[in-house]
Amino acid sequence: MQSYQQEKHQENLQNRIPTVFLKAFELVEEDKIENLKDIETPLVLVESIENFKENTFWLKIRDIWVLVGKIPPLKPQEGDIVFFKEKGKWGLFKFLKIENEKVYLRDAKDERTTKVDKSIVNSLDFYGKVLRVQEKI
Repeated sequence: MQSYQQEKHQENLQNRIPTVFLKAFELVEEDKIENLKDIETPLVLVESIENFKENTFWLKIRDIWVLVGKIPPLKPQEGDIVFFKEKGKWGLFKFLKIENEKVYLRDAKDERTTKVDKSIVNSLDFYGKVLRVQEKI
């Protein structure tokens, strides 16, 4: 009997879509993340990322799926959405710039700009760059 992953992989080989299985997590509560089974992902979404099996993952937040690339090795650029946890709260912010050892972020509602020491940003949990957002996997 084949595993689910093997069956999906065979199905995609027949359709000629190269895929890879990436780690997946679900944000159950503000302070709790659960592991999910690995998610088959089209290779084209992550192939440009160094060591993509270790540096990308799916995160389910309520009813949406977010493909996240770890920082580092990825480097955020102006306008990128970054994801991290601070003081027990998860946040999505627009990355603006790094200037004078400060990181400038804009909130999701585009109302406030926050200035954070670069050393603090480097120590945040689960810090990553949002690569893709979708409703279904």
